[in-house]
Amino acid sequence: MLKEFLSPYIPKTSTWKETSIGHLTCFYLDEIPDLAETDIAIIGVNDGRNSGGNDSCKLAPDNIRDEFYKLIRQNTRLRISDLGNIKTGDTFDDSIAALKIVSEILLKENIVLLILGGTIELAYGQYLAYEKVCKNLEYVCISPDFDLKNETYLRKICTNQPNYLFNINVLGYQTYLVEDDSLSVIHKLFFEANRLGPLKKDMTDTEPMIRNADMITLNMSAIKQADAPGHFNGNPNGFSGEEACQLSWYSGLADKVKTFGIYELNPDYDEYHQSSKLASQMAWYFIDGYYNRKNDNPNMHQEFLKYRCTLGEGQPDAVFFKSKLSDRWWMEIPYPDNYGDHSVLVPCSYNDYIIASKGEMPDRFWRGFQKINM
Repeated sequence: MLKEFLSPYIPKTSTWKETSIGHLTCFYLDEIPDLAETDIAIIGVNDGRNSGGNDSCKLAPDNIRDEFYKLIRQNTRLRISDLGNIKTGDTFDDSIAALKIVSEILLKENIVLLILGGTIELAYGQYLAYEKVCKNLEYVCISPDFDLKNETYLRKICTNQPNYLFNINVLGYQTYLVEDDSLSVIHKLFFEANRLGPLKKDMTDTEPMIRNADMITLNMSAIKQADAPGHFNGNPNGFSGEEACQLSWYSGLADKVKTFGIYELNPDYDEYHQSSKLASQMAWYFIDGYYNRKNDNPNMHQEFLKYRCTLGEGQPDAVFFKSKLSDRWWMEIPYPDNYGDHSVLVPCSYNDYIIASKGEMPDRFWRGFQKINM
């Protein structure tokens, strides 16, 4: 069935070294690679429609691949299959439907997807693939802006029925690019939106924001234009190339992440293939993060230290768990009384524990408490 939707990518093997990742990758040329022997599948979507003037982003998937397969492998355990590109539909909705179907098939096979776009509007198809495999989806959107007023991918995700969306966390938004109405909706839904400036002060704080994600998208315009010029409307401010790779590594490391999409790279503006090279390195870091996953969660093993902090009068205690395996932190957020003795575990940082140890409620605890008590 997959063949109906896919066309092969032809690898440029002459550019590879003996130690290149390309030599460990299985490619769809005549037959679909063995999915039982695949951990990560790469698929491209050559559709730039609805991109708001960045139409040539449809050319990005193969440009990224050309750079990616040259990179040196650091581990011989890689089980990567390149399934080529989803055939462009007659309409944009056809491309969305094809991405949904292909992604859904692969998710049911427990395969992690690296999606190369194409316009960010394709993220709606990426989201739809989770309908039958995820009940409370956590979505991390790495983008300099977001729009919930108009009929964008993000609005479609928020209003889609059936609703299996639990949380959206926007990372790196720039205030002067976001209308107050959209920001207000995010806050009313108790979703999260994190400005670029505070994140850049300590990028390690983005790890707990990403750790619980099921789906992640990265808009290349979230990276400053000096590091990633391949966009018709690039931004002078944004994440650096190194920070984008750090976010990609955290995304691969996150145990629940099943799809990671890189969108909006436009080769027409990509001087010296700089953006394609950066995107290929981001893909490299995502895959490296995947092969360093810890399966580290308080529900998975007992190697944790437990700390209880008393907050203000009338407020619930804050209970924290620190992993002995990775030194990462989680906090326990209680459900309402009528749910009985139930709680949810939320990834957090050491700084959240320090705040709670002083008797103050961390912002992350408050947002989680408000959300599950809605």
